[in-house]
Amino acid sequence: MFRPPWGIIFGKLSKGNVTVAGDAMHPVTPDLGNGGGASLEDAVVLGRHIGNSVMNNGGLIVPGDMAKAIDDYVKERRWRAAMLVTASYLTGRMQQGEKWWIKYLRDRALYKYFSGWLARLVFVYDCGRLPAISFGEMDLSSKKD
Repeated sequence: MFRPPWGIIFGKLSKGNVTVAGDAMHPVTPDLGNGGGASLEDAVVLGRHIGNSVMNNGGLIVPGDMAKAIDDYVKERRWRAAMLVTASYLTGRMQQGEKWWIKYLRDRALYKYFSGWLARLVFVYDCGRLPAISFGEMDLSSKKD
């Protein structure tokens, strides 16, 4: 079911230490096949913000900083999620449209001009790097065999 993207753009997506992610944040139609991938992006971005908060606080979870980390996650994901919902919906409408002018737009514009943009929107996104935590002597990543 389509939910308008302005609910994502202007809506409240977090409260304190609680937020939404995945389909709860961005319910998409199956027309671009990106719902699962967008949910994985959410997980990485949320993990990065929470991980950085924990690392900046010496390994401790500080409620006020956690709320800020979650708010930063929402700010980072809000516009991408809204664009994915919109692009998925419009693509589906174009692909399934029966009217002559929708078919004309699909065949002349969507596939010719917008398919590259849609592919970049769906497949090209850098979630950032997750923070690396060192456990002192237990950190074996820098030792060579």
